[in-house]
Amino acid sequence: MTTRSLFAAAAAAAVLAACVSSDANQAASDSADEHAGHAMPNVVTVVANDFAFEAPAEVPAGLTRFVLKGAGQQIHHATIAKLEGGKTAADLMAAFKTPGPPPSWVTFVGGPNVPDPGAEANATVDLTPGNYALICFVDTPDKVPHFAKGMVHGFTVTGSSPNAMAPTADVNLVLSDYAFNFDKPLTAGRHTIKVTNSAAQDHEIQLIHLAPGKTLADMQQWIAKMDGPPPGSAVGGVASMKPGTINYFDVELEPGEYVAICFVPDKGDGKPHFEHGMAKQFTVS
Repeated sequence: MTTRSLFAAAAAAAVLAACVSSDANQAASDSADEHAGHAMPNVVTVVANDFAFEAPAEVPAGLTRFVLKGAGQQIHHATIAKLEGGKTAADLMAAFKTPGPPPSWVTFVGGPNVPDPGAEANATVDLTPGNYALICFVDTPDKVPHFAKGMVHGFTVTGSSPNAMAPTADVNLVLSDYAFNFDKPLTAGRHTIKVTNSAAQDHEIQLIHLAPGKTLADMQQWIAKMDGPPPGSAVGGVASMKPGTINYFDVELEPGEYVAICFVPDKGDGKPHFEHGMAKQFTVS
C-alpha cells in the first residue's frame, strides 16, 4: 500500500486533489470495463474432519474456489471427482472397495491439496454440470486411505456456467510426465499459481515446507515408513487433475526449503509419481 504526501499550499493541494479524483475515476472506469460481463468465481467452503467432509450438496456451475479447512487431527485433501453416466458417491465408494485403477466413469479435476491440521488450502476449478464427489486419498498414519473410512462427499453441480473471470496468476506451473515446470522461481510472499496439466496422465502438486535442516531425501524416507512426525509442513497445492485441466491456487510462502511432490499412482506400474522422479526441492528466498 502506498501513501501520498500532502502539500501545505492550498493551491497545490487543490490541483493535486483534482488529479487524484481524475485518476481514481479513470481507475474505477478501467476496473468496470475489465469486469464487465464477468461474474466472480463461486466460493465453496469444505471442512475436513476425521474422517468426513462438511460441504454443500449442490454447487452452481462455473469457476469455483474451494477453500479447504483442516479441522481434524490428521491431514486431508479434497480431490474433486466428476462422475459420469449418472453415477453417485455411493457408486464411487463401492468401486473403490476393489483394488485397481478408478473406473472409466471417474475423472479427477483437481481441488485443494493438503494443508496442515488447523490450516487452510484452496483451489479454483471450472465445474460443468453433473454429479461430483469430494474424496480423500491420504493414508496417514495407518496406511488406510481416508475414503475407506467414509471420507467421500457427493455433490451436484447445477445450472449453466457464468462468464466468470479467472484468477490473475503471477506464476505459471505446467505438469508433465514427470516434472514440475515453473515459469519463474517462487519467492517469499503471496502467490497465485496457475497449474496446467499438459501430461499424458493425471498429476498433482503438493507443496511441503521442509523443517530446518531437512531435505527431500528425509521426506522420502518418512513417506516410506511414516514413523514419527513428518519433516515438514503441508502448505497446499492442487490435487489429482486429468490431462488438459487447469486449476489455480493461492499460497503464502515463507523463506526456506520446499518440496513439490506428486503422489498420484502411475498408469503403467502403479507406483507414485515421485518414484518416477516427480519430486523437486527448491529454495524460497
